[in-house]
Amino acid sequence: MTASAPRQNNDLSTRLQAGLQHLQPRLQAFARHRRVRQGAWGLGIFLVLFGLLGYFWLPGFAKAKLESLLAEEFERPVRIERIQVSPYTLSATISGFAVGQRGADASVPAEQRLLGFDSLHVNVSSMSLARGIPVVSEVKLVGPYVHLVREEGNRYNISDLIEKWTEKPSEGPPPKFSVANIAVEGGRIDFDDRPVKVSHHITDLALGIPFLANTPGTVESFVEPHFAAKLNGAPLSLGGKLRPFAPGKDAVVDVEIRDFDLAGVDAYIPANIPLTVTAAKLEGDLAVTFSQAEGQAPSVGLSGDLGIKGVAAKGNKVGLQVGAIQLGIQRATLDDAKGVDLKLAVRDLAFSRDGEKQPFLGFSALTLDGVSVNLVSRQAKVAGITLENPQAGVRRLKGGEVDLLQSLAALAPTPAAPTKAAPAKAPAKVGGTAGAAKVPAPWGWQVAQVRVGGGKLRYTDDNLEKVPPLSVDGLDLHVAGLSSAAGSRSQIGIEARINEQGRFKVEGAAALAPLAADLQLDLEQVNLVALQGLAAEQLNALLTKGDLTVKGKLKVAAGAAGAAPGVAFDGDVNLTDFNVLDKLNATDLLRWRSLRLTGVEAGSVPPRFAVSEIAITSFYARAILSPEGRLNLQDIVRQDEGAKPAAAAPAASAAAVPATPAAAPAPVAAPAKPAGPAPQIRIGKVVLAGGNINFTDRFIKPNYSANLTDLSGRIGTLAAGKPAELLIRGKVDRTAPLDISGKIDPLGSPIALDVQAKARGIEMSSFTPYSGRYLGYTIEKGKLSVDVQYKVEKGELQAQNKIFIDQLTFGDKVESPNALGIPIGLVVALLKNSRGEIDLNLPVQGSLNDPQFSIGGIVGKMILNLLTKAVTSPFTLLSSLFGGGEELSYVAFDAGHARITPEVEKRLETIAKALRERPALELEITGTADPAAEQEGLKRAILERKVRAQKLAEQAKGGKASGSIAAVTVSAEEYPRYLEKAYKEESFKKPRNFIGLTKSLPVAEMEALMLANIPAEEEEMRQLAQRRGTAVQTWLVEKGGIAAERLFLLSPKVGGEAPKGAPVGGRVDFSLQ
Repeated sequence: MTASAPRQNNDLSTRLQAGLQHLQPRLQAFARHRRVRQGAWGLGIFLVLFGLLGYFWLPGFAKAKLESLLAEEFERPVRIERIQVSPYTLSATISGFAVGQRGADASVPAEQRLLGFDSLHVNVSSMSLARGIPVVSEVKLVGPYVHLVREEGNRYNISDLIEKWTEKPSEGPPPKFSVANIAVEGGRIDFDDRPVKVSHHITDLALGIPFLANTPGTVESFVEPHFAAKLNGAPLSLGGKLRPFAPGKDAVVDVEIRDFDLAGVDAYIPANIPLTVTAAKLEGDLAVTFSQAEGQAPSVGLSGDLGIKGVAAKGNKVGLQVGAIQLGIQRATLDDAKGVDLKLAVRDLAFSRDGEKQPFLGFSALTLDGVSVNLVSRQAKVAGITLENPQAGVRRLKGGEVDLLQSLAALAPTPAAPTKAAPAKAPAKVGGTAGAAKVPAPWGWQVAQVRVGGGKLRYTDDNLEKVPPLSVDGLDLHVAGLSSAAGSRSQIGIEARINEQGRFKVEGAAALAPLAADLQLDLEQVNLVALQGLAAEQLNALLTKGDLTVKGKLKVAAGAAGAAPGVAFDGDVNLTDFNVLDKLNATDLLRWRSLRLTGVEAGSVPPRFAVSEIAITSFYARAILSPEGRLNLQDIVRQDEGAKPAAAAPAASAAAVPATPAAAPAPVAAPAKPAGPAPQIRIGKVVLAGGNINFTDRFIKPNYSANLTDLSGRIGTLAAGKPAELLIRGKVDRTAPLDISGKIDPLGSPIALDVQAKARGIEMSSFTPYSGRYLGYTIEKGKLSVDVQYKVEKGELQAQNKIFIDQLTFGDKVESPNALGIPIGLVVALLKNSRGEIDLNLPVQGSLNDPQFSIGGIVGKMILNLLTKAVTSPFTLLSSLFGGGEELSYVAFDAGHARITPEVEKRLETIAKALRERPALELEITGTADPAAEQEGLKRAILERKVRAQKLAEQAKGGKASGSIAAVTVSAEEYPRYLEKAYKEESFKKPRNFIGLTKSLPVAEMEALMLANIPAEEEEMRQLAQRRGTAVQTWLVEKGGIAAERLFLLSPKVGGEAPKGAPVGGRVDFSLQ
């Protein structure tokens, strides 16, 4: 204020005093007027009466009247402590007002109050008289109180009042009024939610409204109220401005809440959701807008920020912690017009199990930016979704369950109890489609960007002891242009590190409708050990090492209606440092350094698989025949005990059992038609290097082992109908060379092959377990070489199995109940040549289409037949070994003779050759004679011998050496003369002439008389048999070159049954030792 201000005030006072002095005479003159004096007395009396009534009578009258009227209106007891009226100031105060609950005492004690207040002061302005409407200059409400109760059935303790008041008809437009300076202080609202046993309290309620009027001059003015309270102890404030009585209504309300405790909010969570909120604080700053143009529907909008911090919840042994949830609402309309625009951020979310310190699922931040929802076009858009540092711990339990799924399932809502639905009314019949409801368009959505950064995953399998968990970290994901629109494609990028050394990367484009993808895959050294538990229940194998590398393109294309999408892959696959253990036998099963598939082209529509090259290096495979006779490869995949087939005995043991007629084979079911086209398969080439296949037979005691080592080679292009070149080399037990070559077509229909396999110099001492079990002897030494050739063409097999055994020597005898019981020494002597070699050829042929055909069974049967023949028909075997078809077990002689004929000599030459080639064989010789068939022949032979003896004697007298009788030859011209000499020397009675001398007879008569008198009894037969045996022995020694010590001449046999197939008559029988 300036220095001239006091002076100005003094001047104003001076002027007022001068004016009053000027008016004073006139006022005194007006007061002395009689009517004026009467009016003044009347007014004074009225004011006195008005004051007396206002102060003393009106409060009591108003109190009683109000209690009665309000009790009738509320249908509950009403109590008013007192009413104070100031008639001169036009103000009134009501104190101690209370409305009781239903059934409350008339005095309405505090615990039975429904609503009330401490005091209500109203000051009416004198302008009310001038303006003709209620004009209130002040309203002050102190200590208002409301007690609300929610009962079962969603009824409230004021439901009857609401129903009563809402049923009253409207009484027209409200009267004009004007109220200023509205204030509420110290209010309280208690809400008792009995069904959920929760109470809420609004305390310290304060409200201030500068003015509220519906007079013409004020309806367009904004009212700016202010509200403050504490909601369950949390500060709550509302402010803003509104025009409640304007034709076009507008309002803006600012809501502010701080630290509102949500711990009891779980009472309002449905009972089938197993979640209890133990801590949470709500805070927010919201702006609510309301606008309604005259004659139009209202529009309600919402904007601002809502936040929840310190969230803690529990449910079914799982806890949830959330650092903060922040919702930013840029725009939200509730009138189905513009929709919403918002932003959501969640910080530090973590799920954990009771008793565990580390969370099993969580992230540090999840943000949804630029979320907009248009309720008219039914479109939702998100500018960006960002997930930071997500992490998950997954454990596969002993029973095969996944703990993460179990924990999340524990938080899932349980099925609600079904409610009895009211019977549906039959739909009204409507002609045409005019009454058909309009089907709304489906919702569409778009997400411009999705980003995931710093993700971690840890997978542990309790079924795999000592196997380190699978660890994924550095997981980054980026998706751009994600949309529900048909044909829209999104750009995808995923990158992660696996177990520190492995790397996983995917880039490309994908679409959801229809499903499609074009992705570039890049997996490098991904360890597969931790993932094997997914198939552990089906396998009796344990993967201990294995790194997978994949580089290529993966494409997915939508299939036809109802068909699965087509999947295709082009690229390279490499599986390195691979090792699988056989859990049943506690041994290595399969391993390799590298299995590389180069140029893979695979697809599902149409089914196809092509690869330029398959290369496997430093590989090892273990095959074990169990004590039960099952190959370990048969048990790699677990089977139910009831479904497991009976153990098959090895072929050798099967061979030991005499063959029985096979039962008629069951009819073979027709093969099922394939569900689709057969896959097209093509393999450019297969390369093997550094291979090792180890076989152990535990069925045999002691066990047998064989080892194929240094396997290497290649297979040419494999494709249906195109035979591929095959060349594989290796060694048996690191010493014996192995060569496999030829052509194969395993993909053709039918399959075809022409393969030759050779192995040379396999040590046979390792076969002692088999020889001891089935032959009863150990093998001391020997080398085995095989040369097999298999050819399959048009389903027909032609095979040659050449077996060469060098220097086979059996050792000690072995007691075995499974031994075949054959004289193995004789068998070996039969088969082994003079150089100690056994050379066999076992041809096999048959149809692969015959379900009873088995290569192994046929070869085993052939070996068994060979051994049997060696015992039962050794000479037949011997004959076949030397290319002959004749029987060598005997030689037949002419009746009555013991001379070696050309036919006999030819057969003896074959026997001699066999004996020379089989130096271990010894021959037993038995001469035989047949009295029934040889009597006449023997007499004739004796006759002929006597004739030859006469010539021999004559030559001897003449000094000519002729050798033995058998060497003498008598010609036809000489025969009568020498016959006559022999006749004359016979002592039997001869015919004489008339002078008593021996009568000369014709040749025939002389022969007849001599034959009739030559004895041919058993002794002569025995001598014949003896001469035959001696003749054969002598020939074999002198001409056959067989040592005499290998030939044994047995006692001659006269008579007896001839061997099967032998001619009737005399012979020499052979047996081998």
